[in-house]
Amino acid sequence: MSAGEEPASARPVGVRAAQAAQTRQQLVLAAIELFSDRAYDEVTVADIARSAGVAHGLLFHHFGTKRGIYLAALEETVARMNASFAVPESGPAEQIRAALVHRLRYLAEHRGLALRAVQAGRGEDPQAWDVFEGARWNELALVASLLGLDGDNPTLRMVGRTIAAVFDEMTVQWLGNDQQPSVERVVDWIMAAAVGCLRSASLLDPDLHLEPALEVLDAASKAQGASR
Repeated sequence: MSAGEEPASARPVGVRAAQAAQTRQQLVLAAIELFSDRAYDEVTVADIARSAGVAHGLLFHHFGTKRGIYLAALEETVARMNASFAVPESGPAEQIRAALVHRLRYLAEHRGLALRAVQAGRGEDPQAWDVFEGARWNELALVASLLGLDGDNPTLRMVGRTIAAVFDEMTVQWLGNDQQPSVERVVDWIMAAAVGCLRSASLLDPDLHLEPALEVLDAASKAQGASR
């Protein structure tokens, strides 16, 4: 502490809490960027603290271990991807397409962390997958609501999870391709695959009323202007 600087313990509780929250967020954002560019073992606690511009010990205070801040970085990444569905003043079709475009662009900008999150589902990191999977079910519920579908219907949950798995695998292949198709082309393909999967749900449950939802997805596949 420099001369004349007020000790942390003398600051009002609200101020200290705000400063602690800011420090924690700085560390998480720094971790996201570092884990996006490097493999987990290549990132050190010192790297994260230095990038965040905070004292080394504060990382342990807030997260306990490097593993702790890694999982916090994944949680923040997932939260930011989920926020892509918050598109004000747009219809369901535009909202779905804009969310997919936003998600793919975010994943491309945070490639390393995104790949590790998706690949966790292959049994490589169960803790990381728990973070990713919980958010995935929330997203599927949001999409079902936008499509006017019953998100609790067992058949639709199974088909929705299959569509999500297709999206994940496409993401892995797309991010690993040096000559990537454009985001818009990938979204076009995802929308076409989603329409086909959803239409096939009637083979499992003939009583499903899918035409309104298919019309929304068809409109989303044509709503390129809203996502550019």
